[in-house]
Amino acid sequence: MPAPYRLHLVYFGQPPAGESDALALSPQLEGCMGLSLGRLDAHSTLAARWCRDPMDLAPQRRIALELLTRHATPTPTPRLDSIADNTDAALYLSETHRPVPLHLNAGDTHPGTLLWSGSKKRPDVKNKMNLKQWFKSHISIIIYTQQTDSYSQHRAQWRRGPVLDGIAEETFPLPASQSEAAFFNA
Repeated sequence: MPAPYRLHLVYFGQPPAGESDALALSPQLEGCMGLSLGRLDAHSTLAARWCRDPMDLAPQRRIALELLTRHATPTPTPRLDSIADNTDAALYLSETHRPVPLHLNAGDTHPGTLLWSGSKKRPDVKNKMNLKQWFKSHISIIIYTQQTDSYSQHRAQWRRGPVLDGIAEETFPLPASQSEAAFFNA
């Protein structure tokens, strides 16, 4: 069973200087069920041309920790503070929803590409409507219009970094980075 929470350590703009520090600190979190690493590579850079980044965050790397416990209600635990203070990453603790889960064994690598995107809800849209649109309507659009291997949605509960309400992660097969028709499952 996938963990219901995820801690994202995201490196924006420049490749990370302190990624090894974050990797060393991260497994100390209580209830950590796994860790995955996403790096911006040539394939992800190509595939990103078909995605939106309206806040121009330019994510370079992402460390994701799968957690069984929330760790913040609403103030962070000392462990989250320690990670935030000892890495140059932005941190996002989120509730996780996996409409199309990624199935990898420990140590495996996805053979395609990962796209990570953050979003802010429009100020004129109520929270309940925003969640309904994202968790219901958006899922079918993603699944039917893209060649998505996996899709997960993360509702931000706590952060240290640019203000984001939600995070989406998608994986695509390698041909999707080369071809718009392959990306959009045309």
